[in-house]
Amino acid sequence: MSRHSNPEKTLEYVLDIIADGVWDWNILSGHVDRSPGWYRMLGYDVDCFNKDVLTWESVIHPEDLPRVMEHFENYLQGREPLYRIQYRCVCLDGEPLWVEDSGRIVEWTEAGKPARMIGAHTNIHALKTTQKRLEQQNRILQGEYENLEHIVRERTAELAQLNQTLAEKVEEIEYIASRDALTGAYNRRMFEQLIDIEIKRAQRYSQPMCVILADIDLFKEINDRYGHKMGDKVLANVAGLLREHIRDSDVLARWGGEEFAIILPNTLSDMALEMAERLRKLIARQKTDGKVQVTCSFGVTQYHQLDSGDTLFARMDQALYQAKESDRNNVRLMMPGT
Repeated sequence: MSRHSNPEKTLEYVLDIIADGVWDWNILSGHVDRSPGWYRMLGYDVDCFNKDVLTWESVIHPEDLPRVMEHFENYLQGREPLYRIQYRCVCLDGEPLWVEDSGRIVEWTEAGKPARMIGAHTNIHALKTTQKRLEQQNRILQGEYENLEHIVRERTAELAQLNQTLAEKVEEIEYIASRDALTGAYNRRMFEQLIDIEIKRAQRYSQPMCVILADIDLFKEINDRYGHKMGDKVLANVAGLLREHIRDSDVLARWGGEEFAIILPNTLSDMALEMAERLRKLIARQKTDGKVQVTCSFGVTQYHQLDSGDTLFARMDQALYQAKESDRNNVRLMMPGT
């Protein structure tokens, strides 16, 4: 959001460091852009494939392809509300890699046909292989010692421990998949899932809801002057302050780069403004490592019953833009219809 930032270059940097694979499919032309992480995840050289959907189909494990295509087609035809499926891809070395593929249609033609779809491949291989290994162990334990009561009791205890280990591993993987590694806040992917849930809840119960978008002022200058390690400390410090001073029911996420988004369930705009102003003052009083003064600009908006996630995001982004244009280090509110 800095006046000197290059949004396209920033997006290019972000896509280059994402470990998993992000894809963008122009349905009308058939062109598919894939992030460098997509190639690296599968062991291929970046941009070594044609940028079309046939490339995607060619790396899907043959045994999984019919199931994937059926689900994909059902989503495109509106027979499935969500596109999310787990399957195996074939890596450069011939080995299979389990991924979770999720996507969303984001643009339509004037005739109402899908025109553009964006999604991501998430590496879930560790989770799948752990599950398979434990399932095999379960079958062995349950079959081999069926008639040996004392050994069954011993192995049952072992199985319970293995299941506990699996549950902890699953919880750990889910945590990693939903969190920003640097700040510990939710990542943008998880934030978008949670905001959809809160929008449905606000619609269902006619409850108010607000969102806040915070941006660290002149963050590029901090990186240029003090280095990226200090920049990382600033991001972590700001995230910690925000997390410590919001309510347990609120949701904090790293929106991207130096931006943080906060969901405030059951909250009217005046209360959201007060919270944003309180957070602004708190951050302005702090110094990272006792020497780096940091300020933040805040954009605030309230959910309207006709809002979608996209319209809500656009309005909070516009409110933040106004705050940045008003000399930064301030709070701006944009209400629906303004």
